Amino acid sequence: MTQPFAPRFPRSPVNLQPDDRLAPKLQTRRSVLEALSVIGIGAALSRVSPGLAAPSAGEPGSALREATTNDIPARVQWNANFGYCGEVSFIQAGMYYGQYVSQYDARGIATPGVAQNREGSQLLIGVNDSDTAARMHLTAIAWKPQTSPDPVSFLTWVKENVALGYPVVTGLYTNSYKFDGSADPDAGKDEYDHIVTITGIQSRSTTSIPSTYLEDDLLTIEDHGIWTNPGSTVPPHFFTFPVGTLQATRQQANAPDAAVYSLASDTPNYGIAITGVSDTERVTLPVRLTSSADSETPNMPDNGTTRPASKSVTLTATVSKLTQGVEYNLYRYASMAAVPDARFNANAAKAAEKTAFTITSGTTFTTSVTIASSDVAVFRAVPASSS
Repeated sequence: MTQPFAPRFPRSPVNLQPDDRLAPKLQTRRSVLEALSVIGIGAALSRVSPGLAAPSAGEPGSALREATTNDIPARVQWNANFGYCGEVSFIQAGMYYGQYVSQYDARGIATPGVAQNREGSQLLIGVNDSDTAARMHLTAIAWKPQTSPDPVSFLTWVKENVALGYPVVTGLYTNSYKFDGSADPDAGKDEYDHIVTITGIQSRSTTSIPSTYLEDDLLTIEDHGIWTNPGSTVPPHFFTFPVGTLQATRQQANAPDAAVYSLASDTPNYGIAITGVSDTERVTLPVRLTSSADSETPNMPDNGTTRPASKSVTLTATVSKLTQGVEYNLYRYASMAAVPDARFNANAAKAAEKTAFTITSGTTFTTSVTIASSDVAVFRAVPASSS
């Protein structure tokens, strides 16, 4: 496998007209997807993307009735050292399940002992993603690439896992013309240039298992803020595509009228679904983390190998699916090495903090903690009666 890397970041945007619309890349699908042409801009799945025309009744793509939008906020990556896109995707997945690490630590977990200015230090899908998930005490299912390109099977797998509520991480081509102004149709990597988090799916068919692939299924990704539309200073972060137009060859992906991102149709795809936390006894309750900051500043300098200075960040942990009157313990661990995968109460001494609580109304419990952005914070909530 040719080792991919994060994209080449734009020196300056190509001078495109703000209303420049991108025709579907796959001409054989134009008749099916005419109403769903994608401009290189995105929006959260809960609203129609600017440039993504809402289909009228009776048109292809109408009655998109089933949707899953997973609660994964936007997050900004460091662009230095080949880009920290894989690391940020895993940070997002970790926060979805109640744990936070910095980009510096995420890369250190992915490639222990490797200097972060080396290309081989990256967290890459299809290379070290499963091992990284295990070291982060996360459970995961990696897509096993087919011997020949099969984006339809891959996108069906993505649809199923997003519908199950899992963060899915994958690699996409970036449009070298739009990012770099490159006229080389072969510019970029053979497999993917950039790693993104898939946050939502919308479909005319059921999103239950087994799923059915439809070309006008709408897929939403979060790109970690590396693209900003011409004429704007604010990255959109979220991009919504019909999956039929998302697929492209390397040359199609680089075309001036192609979308900002494409999924490889000419080489096997790579992806991983993060399915939960390591818990062999299955006693943990869901914990979701939000942060007072969506980025880490100052940025890692290019070719840097030491951790940038940290800043204070407030994390809010919300425990859900609780039962009133039941006693629970919420543990916060300050290192990955301290996190147990079982017997959480018996291993209470490993935690940096323990919060005992009982709710008398509702089904959730919320608490906040302020830490340095360079700290590790892993939360696990369990019944006080468990081992």
